[in-house]
Order: sequence, then structure tokens, then C-alpha cells
Amino acid sequence: MPEEVILDAPVTGPAVWMRDDLQASDWVWRITPDEAADLDAALRGVEARRLGVGAFGKADFPLPVFGRKLAAIRKALTGGVRFALLRKVELERYDLRQIELLFWGIGAHLGVGLGQNAQGALLTHVTHHNLDPNDPRVRGYQDRREQGPHNDLADVVGLMCVRKARSGGASSIVNSYALYNELLRRRPDLLPLCYRGFYLDYRGEGADPNATTSYRIPIFSYSDGKLSCFYGRRGIDVAMKKRGETPSAEEKDLFALLDELVAQENLRLDMQLETGDIQLINNYSVLHARTAYEDHEDPKLWRLMLRLWLNLPDLELPPRLARFTRAGFADVATAQAEGSRAR
Repeated sequence: MPEEVILDAPVTGPAVWMRDDLQASDWVWRITPDEAADLDAALRGVEARRLGVGAFGKADFPLPVFGRKLAAIRKALTGGVRFALLRKVELERYDLRQIELLFWGIGAHLGVGLGQNAQGALLTHVTHHNLDPNDPRVRGYQDRREQGPHNDLADVVGLMCVRKARSGGASSIVNSYALYNELLRRRPDLLPLCYRGFYLDYRGEGADPNATTSYRIPIFSYSDGKLSCFYGRRGIDVAMKKRGETPSAEEKDLFALLDELVAQENLRLDMQLETGDIQLINNYSVLHARTAYEDHEDPKLWRLMLRLWLNLPDLELPPRLARFTRAGFADVATAQAEGSRAR
């Protein structure tokens, strides 16, 4: 179905959920002792071959036992509720390097990892980086501030909890399809703006701190009978400022309504990740957010999450959306490299 078609009927199916309708059995998956042993054996295998993050794939990290559960989770991410909480990997027995290898190996059974910044980093440390929060180049994962609901640049976003904060830092997810249904019910006249899309900020990546996308990315896309969502208010606002633009009255109405809807409790599920937990979300069906947090005084005890971005080669996306999200930050990295060669 052509991408330009606007879906004028409510989305239905298991991917449309309200918080009060969910049962833990819908989204919580627990690792058994046999599955933990399977993971450990796979880790010892890549260590024996001295393989690092990004240097091995699914075949190098065999999981004859745990792999069956990961296949079921992958199915839930693409055809079920579109998110999962895997509880829990026994991290106490491993150092950080081993934990990174474990997480990468798990991800290899779900999809293909991609770079998360202009330097191509495959595994990001989501923690406090002691950077100036007023610097527009600082990205959300690098400080302790609240992050509003948004999407990342990948098909699946994985987050593993290594250490919790002293307080705060709860994870929230918002159902994009329920959000769409509410928007359709209340202000269907605003949908064309969503499908047209907006320019987005590159979040300080690349050589030019004022860079934005050169094309609009749709908030909602409908193609081949599937709805996809990509929204982040901060990225839109900063891009507008950099481009010297101000929102129209209609755009202000859209932003106000979206902000209202993503805050509705029944469209949102809050969870506190414990050490060893892994949250996995379908990036186009679920928005994610985080509350502000406070750390322990000792930097060695600061909150630490590992983030993984995965693409699913068999997942079809509307071209205008795929152009942005499937590349990670590859396009801005290319521009940066070309600028360096020119100098």
C-alpha cells in the first residue's frame, strides 16, 4: 500500500494495549537456570576465541536452550505486544566486559546491531557522563534529567540494567497505536501533519552542531497495511530553532495534544529495571521515556544501563522512515567524514 495513504480507521490487534489490560505474563520473560547455563557456555566460547563486541554473530554465540525463548520474544516484538522484559541475567558472576559480550550475543539472536553515534559505537553506556546539561550537543542518555517519550534510530531498542540509581530512573513506555487511535478519535484533522512529518535535530552528532535532517521524518507512516510511529518532541523543537522556524497554530495544536496523550496513565506502562533485567521494545510501536534520577555519591555505584540498537532485516518499513532510522547516525557520520576530507 502506498506510504502516502492515511489510515482513517483505528488500529486493532494485540499490539494495541492499555496499561490496565496487560498481564505480567504478556510481557515478562524469566530466565531459567538451564537458560543461564546456556548463556554462560556461549560466553565462554566467544572468550576462548577472543571475539569482542561487534566481532561475532548468532552462529558464534549458540544458544540451543535459551535461543528458543529469544525466538518467541522476537515474535512478540514483531507480532505481539511489541515489547518484552527479560528477567534476569545473572550479572553478579561477570565483569563489565563479559556483560557487554553477553548482551551483544543476546542481541545477535534478535537482529543486527548498528552504530548509535557518528563514531559508530555499537554498545552505549547510558549513565551520567559529567557533561554540561546546558550544552545542546549533550544527548539524553548522557545525563540524569528526565527524558520524555521518544523513539530511537533502530528497529528494536534493548536496555540492560547493570546498576540501578539510588532513586528514580524508572522506565516508561507508551503504546504508539493506542496513541494513534486517540488522535484519530479527537483530532483527525491533524493527521496529515503527522504523515507529512518534521525536520529533526541530529543531537550534536557530526561536525556541524547546527545540523538537522535535510528532509522531514513522519510521525506516523502507513505502508503495506502497517502503521509505524516516530516521535520526539525535543528533536523537533531543537530542529525548528536551528532552522529559524516557528510552529504554526496547527502544529502547536498537534504538539499540545500529543504531549497530553503521551502523559495519559492508561497509555503508559512504568517499570523499574532491576540488575540483570533487559527491556526490549519495537521502536515503531512503542515510545520510551525515563524519569530523572539521583545517583550514589561514589561514581563506581552510579546508575549504568547498556543500550543496544538492532535492525530486523525482515521488517518492512516505509521508505521515508527507513531512510532515517535504519542508518542510525551513518548519514551524519558520512557528512562528517566528507567534511574532514575537504579540509
